Amino acid sequence: MVPELNAVEQAAYEAGLAVRADAAGRSSGWVERTVAVALNTNHGFPRGEARIALQLGPAEEVVAALLPALLSPNKRMRRRSMTLLPRLDPDEVCRQLDPVLESGGQKARRAACVALAAIGAPATELLERMTRDSDEAIRNRARRALDAITARPADNGNRNLSYVRPFGLPYRDAPPPRPQSFAVAAFNFSYGVNLGTLVRSAEAAGAEAVWIIGRDFYYRPSTKGSDWWLPVETIETLSECLERAAQDGFEIVALQQGASAQAVWEAEWPERPLIVAGNEGDGLPRQFIEAAALQLELPVYGNIDSLNVAVATSVAMYAFRGWQARQ
Repeated sequence: MVPELNAVEQAAYEAGLAVRADAAGRSSGWVERTVAVALNTNHGFPRGEARIALQLGPAEEVVAALLPALLSPNKRMRRRSMTLLPRLDPDEVCRQLDPVLESGGQKARRAACVALAAIGAPATELLERMTRDSDEAIRNRARRALDAITARPADNGNRNLSYVRPFGLPYRDAPPPRPQSFAVAAFNFSYGVNLGTLVRSAEAAGAEAVWIIGRDFYYRPSTKGSDWWLPVETIETLSECLERAAQDGFEIVALQQGASAQAVWEAEWPERPLIVAGNEGDGLPRQFIEAAALQLELPVYGNIDSLNVAVATSVAMYAFRGWQARQ
């Protein structure tokens, strides 16, 4: 039985969509409204959307809206601000923080040290100045931050590294065109976190799209922003999915254990597969199995009988990429 959203989940889901729509529309005051959600909302859905939107907004405005929270006496405001600021343009953060740093209280300066340590090399000058702070605790924290920056590996200009800001998001203004490769379909997933994780893996593996069939609620923070760059479409029914696959030139690859399933590393894949994964408890309906050009499984060697569905689908995506590379 697929669980329905409760009232809290439904409200959070709608709030997250509203944050995204507000950011996409770039209407007057959207930065301030989004900062308010990022700082004050406790539920992860809308707060995750706000964090992503702020990384894609104008750095000058976003930093200006976040700095008061970093200098605030409110502990939660400081903590949330100091995790958001390192995700923004480092030079802009340092530029705006420079003139206000000394006016902040001890707790604000401590929070600034944490944020500057995460920013890295562009923050070195400010941190060196903080090593001469009148407060010994601040001096020590600034020295530790400088030591951490010195020990950090150089990124060599590669903006796609996962530890280079904006963390988890590509350094581009718009999604690039996606060459024909493969797509993924998720049928009636029960758990939003699994669906969000699958979307993230699909974007990383270079999928053309993710199709969500049936229950379409997914935990947006677990996508790490990948659904801003990868087309995610909702398809109402199984029959519509099969029709769409045929129209778009996909061949069904059913990820389902069974007597007819091949191990993912032994299979001869179709040129353009639609990898279909099913509900965590019930798997795939028979219609998908019967329509499949290929049925795959991941052999399990331990005592548990299956892998997490998002993990299994991720392995299958990269198994296809490996098969492609060998051709």
